[in-house]
Amino acid sequence: MAAPPHLLVVATNFAETHGGVQAHLAELLPRLVRRGVAVTVAYLGDRTEPYALDGVTAVPLRRRVDLKDVIGLPGPLQWAAFVRQVKRGGLPAGPVTAVSTHTRFFPMSALGVRLGRRLGVPVLHTEHGAGSVVTGSPLLELGSRGVDATMGRWVLRNADRVVAVSAQAAGFVRELAGVDPLLIPNGIDVDRWLGAEPGARTTAGPRPLVFVGRVVAEKGWQDFLEVARVVRERTGVAREVHVVGDGPDLPAARQVAQAAGLEVRWHGRLGPDAIRRVLEGTVYVNPSVAAEGFQLTQLEALLAGAAVVGYDVGVARELEASAVGDVVVVPRGDRGGLADAALAAVGRAPSPPTRAEVMRWDWGTVADDYAALLTSTGSR
Repeated sequence: MAAPPHLLVVATNFAETHGGVQAHLAELLPRLVRRGVAVTVAYLGDRTEPYALDGVTAVPLRRRVDLKDVIGLPGPLQWAAFVRQVKRGGLPAGPVTAVSTHTRFFPMSALGVRLGRRLGVPVLHTEHGAGSVVTGSPLLELGSRGVDATMGRWVLRNADRVVAVSAQAAGFVRELAGVDPLLIPNGIDVDRWLGAEPGARTTAGPRPLVFVGRVVAEKGWQDFLEVARVVRERTGVAREVHVVGDGPDLPAARQVAQAAGLEVRWHGRLGPDAIRRVLEGTVYVNPSVAAEGFQLTQLEALLAGAAVVGYDVGVARELEASAVGDVVVVPRGDRGGLADAALAAVGRAPSPPTRAEVMRWDWGTVADDYAALLTSTGSR
């Protein structure tokens, strides 16, 4: 009887920190385990010993180089020892049959690709981004484009298979590296977010406006507050305004809201269940101009019964084209168009999608697709 597939994930961050890739791995990997795949994650962390988490074996490596939890590397001696352990089949789950990396600009992705090539096993790279990093610093943006044009392109071209989490991410992969990726979207726990009777959810009074994300320039908090001001001015209704998230621009955002006469509920960072309760029956305004590969919040908002109005980022166009729920997309930076879309949305009744309409994004479907990819890829 053949041994089960053993997937080694080489990542910068995992269970000790929060972020989009970490959330993706936390949802996907235990589901792969339940489908008969042995999974080990090697990542940069503070813990000193391997441990088990939801059936996944986690191997933390000490972080010796670090730039904002992104440009991170382990110590050379520790990495070399780990490579020797992997090559002799010394991991608890035995010999590795495939290596998985995530996001092209992490140095750990380059190490993972190189390790897979040395082992002679296929490397599956998942691309979560849809463009070079957008920040408020021209110097950092220039540096990110340089990393993409060198190491990022190398990672994409040397992986045996590239998976993109959205059509936006797939287009970026083709443009940057000339590689045609397989589209496997990011996922969501449909039953948790949609609930048993989504059509029965209603929100009393005027529909609130909601922003969810880090309070930083590239996420568009200034555009959100301007949209809220315009909607109040044109409707004459003092509807609720919610900001879910925190970040370095939070004090400035509070000042702008106060100057505009907006009464905003500042929720800070919330867990998924609390976010769903805030989003129910509202209008989710998404003014992000970041290089969003998927931006799961758009899908979460739809399943919570919110209308989604936003810029053309992540999975926005795919959701709009699929006619799942109430989605209106405007060009990036079109603040007037965003305000018009929000104004129209507050006048419509909530129309959540059905379960059948969103099952393509359910984590069960996504895990099935990844497991099938592992089976079909085989050894190099």
